[in-house]
Amino acid sequence: MENGRRPILAVRDLKTYFFTDEGVVKAVDGASFEVKPGQTLGIVGESGCGKSVAARSILRIVERPGKIVAGEVLLRRGLGGGQEEEVDLTRLDADGREMRYIRGAEIALVFQEPMTSFSPVHTIGDQMMEAIRLHRKVSKQEARARAVEMLRQVGISRAEARVDEYSYQLSGGLRQRAMIAAALSCDPKILIADEPTTALDVTTQAQILDLMRQLQEQNGMAVMLITHNLGVIAEMADEVVVMYLGRVVEKGRVDAIFHNPRHPYTQALLRSIPSIESTPRVRLPTITGSIPHPYNRPVGCPFHPRCPSFIPGKCDHGEPELVPVGEGQDAGCFLYG
Repeated sequence: MENGRRPILAVRDLKTYFFTDEGVVKAVDGASFEVKPGQTLGIVGESGCGKSVAARSILRIVERPGKIVAGEVLLRRGLGGGQEEEVDLTRLDADGREMRYIRGAEIALVFQEPMTSFSPVHTIGDQMMEAIRLHRKVSKQEARARAVEMLRQVGISRAEARVDEYSYQLSGGLRQRAMIAAALSCDPKILIADEPTTALDVTTQAQILDLMRQLQEQNGMAVMLITHNLGVIAEMADEVVVMYLGRVVEKGRVDAIFHNPRHPYTQALLRSIPSIESTPRVRLPTITGSIPHPYNRPVGCPFHPRCPSFIPGKCDHGEPELVPVGEGQDAGCFLYG
């Protein structure tokens, strides 16, 4: 594989569990995927499937009682002079200097709700300047100029004045733009966007997605886009990972996933999307049942209680492995392999 196509981030058999008094919650249970330079990886699934916990595991910001119990998160970094190294983030001290540097300088995160991500008692500019000075040796004036430049770059008008405003003074769309500006202020190689358009109206949502695409083209960064919105995935992603109950059930190129989904869960998700070709006033297909309780996971394939292709004696006994089902497309289902 040529150097530019090697993954910049590789997650291998990641397991993140929450150890509570009621029992163990397997939020991420053996997930594996790769993020390639300059590409967008979409991670999709219902609420509670482990998408956000996987992102927090990569950045080592899983809250207690959560803990990474197995797996690797391999980050490829340039050392200058054409030299590279591969670092396993799970082996670094979560509060250590190296991990704090990686957050922001190498991997940045755009949270789902910027209102809770920005401090309400500090200005937008102060918070951006703090992050810039943490990762770069610059003066306060230079950090402020960088913050204004980034706010301007994400399309915020009157950036010189907005930099001194508080998050509650901005609209939802402007807050999300400011959050993206803060995330990109140190030129990260990877941007993790966790449901970046959930709380926005459709017009603002389209503007934010266009902005992310433009910034990706300018900076050449990789994007890991986490969402339950398949329309956003179709528009933005190059490759797609479908998750269910903490496991990857299917992954592949976006065209293959949308035009030839192989896993019954992926097929059911796509059937439930309204289409302009849908017959008016006809109820959309739904996925039967609901996601199992975290403390009461089914034995065997996690999707089998809701699966229309359930094979008795097989799906309820063993967990299927991901197997190739097409060119660059894998699915974890007993129907294949």
